[in-house]
Amino acid sequence: MLVFIDESGDCGLKFGKGSSEFFTCIAVLFRDGLAADACDRSIDGLRYQLKRPRAYEFHLSHCSDKTRRAFLETVNQDDFRFAGFVFEKRKLYGDRFTNPKELYEFAVTLACEQVKLHLENAKVIIDKNGDREFKKRLERSLKANMVDPEGNSRLRKVTMETSHSNNLVQLADMICGAVGRSFTGRDNTFRALVKRHEKFVQLWPQE
Repeated sequence: MLVFIDESGDCGLKFGKGSSEFFTCIAVLFRDGLAADACDRSIDGLRYQLKRPRAYEFHLSHCSDKTRRAFLETVNQDDFRFAGFVFEKRKLYGDRFTNPKELYEFAVTLACEQVKLHLENAKVIIDKNGDREFKKRLERSLKANMVDPEGNSRLRKVTMETSHSNNLVQLADMICGAVGRSFTGRDNTFRALVKRHEKFVQLWPQE
């Protein structure tokens, strides 16, 4: 079982000085390696169809609308689910949210909570973010939170990979960006293209 996590926006709270108003975190879940490999090949096929070089990276904020639509329509045929949260940062309160790393860790944990019951011996792959110590801390935190009723962790491994070398991290980016736009830009166009894969998405905190 594989889970790919990506985020859109930033964890800063310096509004008016570059910080985004919203922070989106999405977890994309594949039930097994076969489903993940099939989606990986779909993305490779689209890259070839669009006559892009093998090193071309699909990144929602950098793609044209035509490419965004082609990508999401292509992967819509594959077998995966996604869940996550969109944080309205001006409404956050508490010490943990003043530290960007703690907000990021909290967001990833909440996203994983939404697919927790589907996890079994899962590997979590996160877009590379932070240093080695932060990665270790995040792995410990996730494993401690993702436990079954008997106290066994549902996670096997947490790793970080760069998006340019992993099609499925790019998938998480494209879906995360599409979800984020449905809140920040009030544009549901791209999120609607993969709506059937959506397990849970929520604005946080709720009123």
